[in-house]
Amino acid sequence: MSKLFLICGILFTAYYIGIIVYAGIHASFAWIWAALGAVCWLALAVCRVSALQAAFLRVPAGLRMGAGALLALGLLLFLAAEGCILSGMAAGGNAPCDYVIVLGAQVRGTRVSRALKQRLDRAAEYLEEHPDTVVIVSGGQGSGEDITEAEAMEEYLIGAGIAPERIWKEEASVNTVQNIRFSRALIEEETPVIGIVSNDFHVFRAVHIAKAQGIEAEGIPAPTEIFMRPHYMTREALALVKDLLLGNAVF
Repeated sequence: MSKLFLICGILFTAYYIGIIVYAGIHASFAWIWAALGAVCWLALAVCRVSALQAAFLRVPAGLRMGAGALLALGLLLFLAAEGCILSGMAAGGNAPCDYVIVLGAQVRGTRVSRALKQRLDRAAEYLEEHPDTVVIVSGGQGSGEDITEAEAMEEYLIGAGIAPERIWKEEASVNTVQNIRFSRALIEEETPVIGIVSNDFHVFRAVHIAKAQGIEAEGIPAPTEIFMRPHYMTREALALVKDLLLGNAVF
């Protein structure tokens, strides 16, 4: 077991450092990898230091078993969430839609981030294939953003050759729930066919958030950077569980 904890500790700590170097010190939720690394280093110490082993064995057996059961339950829940995420990643994303909603992501000043660029490139590709579809770019203005995400997205799509009259802006939302609710409010039709464009790991949750709002939406997955995929999928699993518990998303 000590070798397993050593390997995991090295991997988790190295990945945390890699995220900081690759995405910056403010990368959302990056701390989870540092925390997992710390847990592995602690477990390694318990395996190798006799005093720590003795302290561990003094913990009541029932408490140890209860903690192990909770850990196993949490792992099963995490794996179930990852299965849902993978199913969203496999969505075809080619069905004709009247409207597609592109979910916002971080803008640095006035420039779209890597993740948002991937969403917009996928949206531009879809719009070229479906010339009658209207696109709604959705996202307000957050910390470190000089303009709204929707404005940055509109400028990017126009630069990609999408006609301005096909682009509607929703500039008030600050999260996925609001992205979808506020974007739907812009559409007057009672039963439009709606697609949601986001990075592949995010599609399942977005579609089921829409479902909780009475919207049957098609998922249109955009690619995700390979290096950041483990991070995004881990973060997304926790976000999915949270939204299901809060009723923001339904199956």
